[in-house]
Amino acid sequence: MTLSFVSPNGFRFFSVMVMVSILIVALVNSLSNILPEGMELLRFSIINLFGFCLFIFSIHKGKTIRNPKKVWFNNAFITSGITLILYANTVLSGAIHTYVLPIFYMVEIIIVLYIGNKLRRETDYQMFQEMTDFSSSNVDV
Repeated sequence: MTLSFVSPNGFRFFSVMVMVSILIVALVNSLSNILPEGMELLRFSIINLFGFCLFIFSIHKGKTIRNPKKVWFNNAFITSGITLILYANTVLSGAIHTYVLPIFYMVEIIIVLYIGNKLRRETDYQMFQEMTDFSSSNVDV
């Protein structure tokens, strides 16, 4: 049975992925709440940078993963990174009124675009080979 979202095993891995994502967000939030009051910019920076680094590392690591189970777990870390950045933007940026935030986001956008551009530079043969490697790992014997 494949690990697609609609299969029972795939849905279980999706559920585990969501739970890992929520637990990572809760962990980072609780660690950032240790900081004393009045340090919202530092709290925002910690949560945002942790999410950004988690996202970038997972995207980079995901290029080499072929096992479908490991792909689901890698997706959990990608989702956690995105959620942390969204959380920092929606919850914490309202408390921070500074000119630093647009610069912060512009640097992150440039880095994501640069890495996204570098991510998939491969020939048609390499793409076909990757697809056959991935599909052959899904077959139960």
